[in-house]
Amino acid sequence: MRKLAFAGLAAMALGVSACASTDKAAAPAAPPPGPKAELVVSDQPVRRGSVVIDRVMMEQDGWVVVHETSADGKPVAPGSIGHTHVKKGTTDKVVVRLTKRVKKGSKLVAMLHTDTGKTGRYEFGTRSQAEDKPLMIGNAPVVRAFTVQ
Repeated sequence: MRKLAFAGLAAMALGVSACASTDKAAAPAAPPPGPKAELVVSDQPVRRGSVVIDRVMMEQDGWVVVHETSADGKPVAPGSIGHTHVKKGTTDKVVVRLTKRVKKGSKLVAMLHTDTGKTGRYEFGTRSQAEDKPLMIGNAPVVRAFTVQ
């Protein structure tokens, strides 16, 4: 009986020591490689044919582009209804002039694009998508939806 009790205690001690771990907590997942960017936009009325993007941060010169959305809420692309060039860094209150009227309640999408063609000339559109492509973080474009009030 003593041998069984001793064997049971030994097995318990091994089980407890196996459960104890000296490993540190796993570090949070690293952000996806590639450029970093920030895009902040709020629901708003169209004023004087323009919308205002609250904040843009890009690590390179680029574009803030406004797209209409389809019935399923996805951006209608490659066409756009407005774009504004932004310099590398952080810029607040970026005004984007719209090329068409939009109704109150319309859902729009602001999207960041690179400036890879002729500097300062927006070249991404229905004719060509070779230059000034959407800025990708991981495998997704940087987009924010907003509603026209």
